[in-house]
Amino acid sequence: MITFGERIKEIRELKGFPQKQVADFLDLQRSNYSKIENNHQNMTHKQLKLFCIFFDISSDYLLGITPGNNKSFSLDSIEDMIKKLEEIKKTMIK
Repeated sequence: MITFGERIKEIRELKGFPQKQVADFLDLQRSNYSKIENNHQNMTHKQLKLFCIFFDISSDYLLGITPGNNKSFSLDSIEDMIKKLEEIKKTMIK
């Protein structure tokens, strides 16, 4: 399963931005942004929202709720989404 950090790194690299530029937009030091990409630090809600605005992507994808990185999803992905939600629910109950 791809991690949150891997997802944001993937998006950043696909769009061709250096870590420093994204870190500046999020009002972070580059080293702290690197920690987020390496899953050693979490984004705040505000940073998550800014990241999604900056890259015009859905937070659902970054959080692992939907399989694609666009803002919409197809009917084919609904079964996958239901399975994913059931997995998340199980981990929250523990």
